[in-house]
Amino acid sequence: MAPEESEERQRPHISDDDGILNDAHVGPLLSLRWSLVAGAAMEAGFAAMLLDPPRPGALGPFLASYAAAFVPYGLAARAALCTRAAGLQSRASLGVIVAFACLFRATLILAPPALSDDIYRYRFDGRVLLSGGNPYLDPPGAAGVALPRDALDSRVAHQDVRTIYPPLAELVFAAGAAIAPGLLGLKALLVLCDLLGILLLRWILKRRGLPEVRVLVYAWNPLAIIEVAWSGHLEPAGVLLVLCAAAAIIQRRDLGSTLALTLAALVKIFPLALFAPFLRSTRARALLLPPIVAAAFYWPYRDAGPRLFEGAWTYARRWSANDSLFGIVQAAIAWIDPTPLLKEAIGWTRARIPGSGPLDHLYGFLYPPDLARAFCALAAVAAAFFILRRERDPLRGAFLLTGALLLLSPTLHPWYLLWILPWLALFPSRAWILLTGLVALAYLNLGAAGRAAEPHPWVHLPEYLPFYLLLAREWTARRRRSFDRRSADPRGGPVARAGSGW
Repeated sequence: MAPEESEERQRPHISDDDGILNDAHVGPLLSLRWSLVAGAAMEAGFAAMLLDPPRPGALGPFLASYAAAFVPYGLAARAALCTRAAGLQSRASLGVIVAFACLFRATLILAPPALSDDIYRYRFDGRVLLSGGNPYLDPPGAAGVALPRDALDSRVAHQDVRTIYPPLAELVFAAGAAIAPGLLGLKALLVLCDLLGILLLRWILKRRGLPEVRVLVYAWNPLAIIEVAWSGHLEPAGVLLVLCAAAAIIQRRDLGSTLALTLAALVKIFPLALFAPFLRSTRARALLLPPIVAAAFYWPYRDAGPRLFEGAWTYARRWSANDSLFGIVQAAIAWIDPTPLLKEAIGWTRARIPGSGPLDHLYGFLYPPDLARAFCALAAVAAAFFILRRERDPLRGAFLLTGALLLLSPTLHPWYLLWILPWLALFPSRAWILLTGLVALAYLNLGAAGRAAEPHPWVHLPEYLPFYLLLAREWTARRRRSFDRRSADPRGGPVARAGSGW
């Protein structure tokens, strides 16, 4: 890594490369009074969710309450992002942000999950581990699982599928199950990870020379609050470790960053891709850590053999829900219908080339769903390679790659957006912030079973169309400003970035 690259990456700046910071549109700064008003309005929205919780076939009150929380959040986020420099903030405002972030989560933490049943699987796996069992050996519905059952175990979904979660996630589940009975221990642990992530994000903002009040973008986001404090999703544990990796990169500690990213991938596989944008800042010797650490965490479960990854493979092959670009790719492949031609190609090869028998295993993967998965996986690899080559800032690279992976994924559950949410405090995007509000529409088919649980096809239009239109506008504005900067500097040298409001 060249010294000048490191100096440029560490130099404090406020980036407007995403096309939403503009000197001509500076709104009101986040004042103490405005933060109190917005926080109180959001708390009313969360209280309304508990008074009339979502039920199958009755999502209207929930969506109205979510909108009632999201609108003041959006205005508060706009004001926070309009704070152009670290000196234009007050300790009082920061204190209010953190206090309301805690209040919002405390409001929902005791309520039973109403939007997702994932936490019941977490608890089951944790109890299996605490009893001395191996959660990778048998699915919850197997008769061989030696575990006293209770009423909460009956709510575990996909009881015929082995656990899909990596070993560090299993340790988190066991710790949560040990802290307190029921769901409270798990929720408390995950909310604690969420709050620690907020504090770490605030530190990262300060080190990058950005106003700390921007932490509101993550701390007050209604999606983060309902998906963690209410539904108890695992994402905060992984997000916290990703932020630890970002903090280590800022401090030029590549071994610490590599270890943190490896641990994040042992919570959920998603952060594994973030090694790509971090490679510029990582020495070769640090790359010896991931396989060693991964082997150490998987070793206690080795008696499961190939079943260790059976659940993850089932998820990769079968799961598809609320997809974005993936759905378009799959529809295009189905329209082209290349399956007969590909089968003929394999048959032709088998007839003419000796030893090509293993090609027969490909026949089951020649249909649109698997072809779309292969195409999107290649597109993700191409995006990672492009970001590695073109993006000098590893944190911005992580933001861009996270967005690309989410949009290319066959499954985009609402809580998956928590992976990109912290980056929005560093690299603001109105489009992505808007999507964290619109994604609540994915719950419209709540309570349906199996494939019917996926959102109705028409839901994708109001959910994704405004997002893509705004994203295209941001990209166009960013390209225009980049062209203007190059035009203003005929020598082609670097031009200082100007911080501004949203």
